[in-house]
Order: sequence, then C-alpha cells, then structure tokens
Amino acid sequence: MSYIGNQVTSVPHIVDVFSGDGGTDTFGPMVRSPAGVAAIAVFISGSYKTPGIDYTLNGSLITFTVAPASATNNIVIHHLGNGTSTQVPSDGSVTGTKMAVNSIRANNIVAGQITGNLIATNAISTNNFSAEANSKITGSGLIGSIIFGG
Repeated sequence: MSYIGNQVTSVPHIVDVFSGDGGTDTFGPMVRSPAGVAAIAVFISGSYKTPGIDYTLNGSLITFTVAPASATNNIVIHHLGNGTSTQVPSDGSVTGTKMAVNSIRANNIVAGQITGNLIATNAISTNNFSAEANSKITGSGLIGSIIFGG
C-alpha cells in the first residue's frame, strides 16, 4: 500500500504481569510509568479493577486497596494508547544541511558545552565575523586564525 510520510511501524502492546502473595499491596516497577489511571486497564484474576477505588498509581508503581490474593501471574496491567515510538537519529548522522537556518542559537546551548576541541579545524572562517558595539563577535564560516588587538 502506498502512503505519504514516515514509514508506519507497529508498537507492541505493553502488558505488565505480577504475582500476588496475599500480603503485598504495591507492585512495580511497571515497564513504563502510565500517564494516569486512564492510560491502563487493571485486572486481578480476570476481574477489572476500578481506578481510585481499587488501586492508585505513583509513577511506575501501583498500590491496591486490598492486597491481591496469592497466585501466579494473577495481576495483569494493560497499557492503553501506546502511541508511536520515538525515532532518534544515529550518532553523527545529523549534518548542517539537515538543520534549519537559525535553528541553534546561543540560548539553545548550555554554557561551556562547546569548546575548542569540539570545533572542527577550519570550521569557521575569519572573513565572516564582525564585532558589535558591545564587543560580541558574530559571524559564520571557517576559522583560520583570529588576532584580537586592543
């Protein structure tokens, strides 16, 4: 089938399974933290449990009002609406031509994270720089050598 856009990929349905022991009321961690009680469906021995009455959530932990009975794999939590998986580009695969003009500005860079050893040789040229009245240097291109005089 033809389509426009990113390739469609399926996301596996996430299910957490725990075993009750008749005394423990808190279980986890779950595979992922649900956004809230509406993001999961909880069953104990096949019986649906009502959020806020039968259980509460705290991050990736679920706490039942009454400890589930002792049984193997009797607590089943279905995660609903998994959405899509996040696609992360491979290290080193994002080049300058793939970035929008002015997409990285000074307020997007954490102080001290770009140092001389992280800038490729001849990555910035001096002929594209200008000094502003407040002594900031602006420009783009390749650096050969810069001499500042006073």
